[in-house]
Amino acid sequence: MPSPGFPGQPPQPAPRKNGRLIALLAAGGVVAVVLLATVAVVVVRNASDEPSGPVAAEHCIDKRLDLSGKSSTLQTVPSALRVGCKSDEAKGRVTKVLRTGQGTFGGFNFSAEGCPDDSDGGARVRVSAKETQYWDVCVRNLKGPHPGDPGMGGGQLGPGDCISNSIAFNREVPCSSADWYGKVIARVATEAQCPAPRTMETAKFTSSSERRPVLCLGAGGAVLGPGDCIKDPTYSFRGPEKVECGGSEAVGKVTGRVRTQGECPAGSDKYMEAKEAYLPILCLKQLKPTLREQLGNLGRT
Repeated sequence: MPSPGFPGQPPQPAPRKNGRLIALLAAGGVVAVVLLATVAVVVVRNASDEPSGPVAAEHCIDKRLDLSGKSSTLQTVPSALRVGCKSDEAKGRVTKVLRTGQGTFGGFNFSAEGCPDDSDGGARVRVSAKETQYWDVCVRNLKGPHPGDPGMGGGQLGPGDCISNSIAFNREVPCSSADWYGKVIARVATEAQCPAPRTMETAKFTSSSERRPVLCLGAGGAVLGPGDCIKDPTYSFRGPEKVECGGSEAVGKVTGRVRTQGECPAGSDKYMEAKEAYLPILCLKQLKPTLREQLGNLGRT
């Protein structure tokens, strides 16, 4: 008696070959797993790239450099260990080696003078925790943010960076902060090298080790330049202060900053002098009488 189904349907083949194919696939899966394991071992081994010998540029360290406050000059220089740049511990890359020496990890003096402009700061580095030899180095973080970039408040103080309103200390602060005093347009060895006519004021480092101790400051922040207005200086102990020209406090508008009174541009009818300044004469166009002038006119008819 014919089996049920379509008329003339051939009998179904035995599933022997399928079983063999499945077996082969299973065996192939084992081979694939073995190959993947081999690749994983190679990757792990290649990730261990810690160099040997002295610390050098392009080596990596286990610390990144960030600002914990407003000033890069007040930050503690970190002690760090050298690690492979492919390691998960790598946080910063050495941009320059400044010096080497022997000592402990404890307190130390550190000068980052001579670091590349894009360095985020400096660190004292050893090749292992047991070593006493160290290298003072300049560092750039492997990932942003970078405090050494212009205006960010860290690293080497140079063009595009800002200093605080306590200019006696020449502290660098982020240009985004509310208390920045002036912006550096150049850093030079002597005031004569400051770019004219953009330089309005200068500030100086007192350390004798600085190769470029003079900071040339352009207009902006609290630094006065042509077009700015000043408040009444009658009882000001800090010199003329900037105010909005359209406000009620404005008594004079700056027309120029020059070395002698005779250099004041046309339209100037007043001036102020600071004898020790880079440009000692502040040329002004008076907007209204100062309190001193008003008091001086009392009793006159």
